[in-house]
Amino acid sequence: MRFRSAAASDLGDLTSFYGEIADAMVGTPHDCRWRRGLHPDDKMLSDAVSAGQLTIADDNGTIAAAVIANHDYDDSTAPDLPWTVDCSWADSIVIHVLAAARAYRGTGVARDLLVHVIDTARSQNMRSVRLGVASNNTPAVKLYTSCGFHHIIEAKCRYGDALVDAITFELPL
Repeated sequence: MRFRSAAASDLGDLTSFYGEIADAMVGTPHDCRWRRGLHPDDKMLSDAVSAGQLTIADDNGTIAAAVIANHDYDDSTAPDLPWTVDCSWADSIVIHVLAAARAYRGTGVARDLLVHVIDTARSQNMRSVRLGVASNNTPAVKLYTSCGFHHIIEAKCRYGDALVDAITFELPL
């Protein structure tokens, strides 16, 4: 398994990857309201790839996991929240749409990719890593908690067109 920045040539595979994950969530207890083509949408993926902000866990040409890490905030990571680390927005990284393919769940690939993003943020002298996650997405909540993220606040958050209950987390670096 290697971690690499996604390329424009990966966009079709990324659209399928996230679409399959969204489809598999529908009607489950962990349904965080991602919907194929709506969240994450093609523009979000394309913009992140173009900016070098989308990282793939690549298993011999198969996308095992993927994540966007940048400085873009949303409802759950807004600058005016009660963050534990007082720093400029440029000194924090925001995690978006971290996901592992169904065949790779339970293998630790999502954790490894998250640790890779955290290590990269540290090497860039970032001061914190922030994110929002649907509160019913218990596997993700457990992952972030086990990696040392601190619970900041619970509030409504918009994922595409869906409004969900979300938990905001921060990891001081």
